[in-house]
Amino acid sequence: MAKKSGGRRSDLQPKLKKTIDELAVKIRGPAVATAVWDGLFTDAERQTLGGDVYQAWKHHGRTAGMWSTVRGVSINRAIVDIAYELDWLDTPTRKSLINALNEDGPPAIVPRWLKASGELWFGNAIIRRISRPRGAENIVAILDSFESDGWPRRIDDPITSGGDSSTRRRTIESLSKGLKAIRFFCAGDGEGFCWEECPANPRKKRVAKKKPKKRG
Repeated sequence: MAKKSGGRRSDLQPKLKKTIDELAVKIRGPAVATAVWDGLFTDAERQTLGGDVYQAWKHHGRTAGMWSTVRGVSINRAIVDIAYELDWLDTPTRKSLINALNEDGPPAIVPRWLKASGELWFGNAIIRRISRPRGAENIVAILDSFESDGWPRRIDDPITSGGDSSTRRRTIESLSKGLKAIRFFCAGDGEGFCWEECPANPRKKRVAKKKPKKRG
C-alpha cells in the first residue's frame, strides 16, 4: 500500500508541533508497539509485517512505521491515528492536527454501494440496507453517484440540482440515520453532498479539576 505524504511537523503552530512531538516519543517504544499489535492490527496486517511484533517494530520504523506500512499513511498521520486509538488525543485536537498536516485527503477505506443487493458496506460490515429502493429513490441516487465517482469526499447534488433545500436536508438525514461508522451531510455551498468517517468514540478535552482553596 502506497504511503501518503502530508505536511511537515516543522511547519505546524508551536502548540500543535509540541503535541505531535510528545506523542511521537510516547508511542515509539516496544510496549506501545505490542499494544497496537495485539489490540489494533488485524491478523492480515500482522502477517504483512512478518508475524513477529519485535522484528516488525525494529525493521519498519518503530510503532508509527508499522502503522504507516499497513495502513498506507504518512508517519505523522500514523502518530495521530495511534494516539487517538489509544485515547491519548481528544477528537478536536486530532482534527486540528490532521488539517494542519494537510492529511485530510482521500481516505484509505471507502464505502461500497452494492445496488443489486441494496447493501452499503464500510470495511467488512454492512452498515445500511435499502430494502425498498423504489421508496428511497433519492437516497439510491446519492449512493449511485458516490459509487460511480469512486467515493470522493464530495459529489454534486444528483437529486435537486441545487434546488429544494428541504428535500436535500430530509434525504441526507434519512440516509445518515442510524449510521455509526460514517456520516453524510450537505455541502456548505448547497449544491452537493459529502461523507466522512465518524470516530468510534469522540473524545472531549479533559478539563482539569480545580483544587479547593485552602481556608486560612
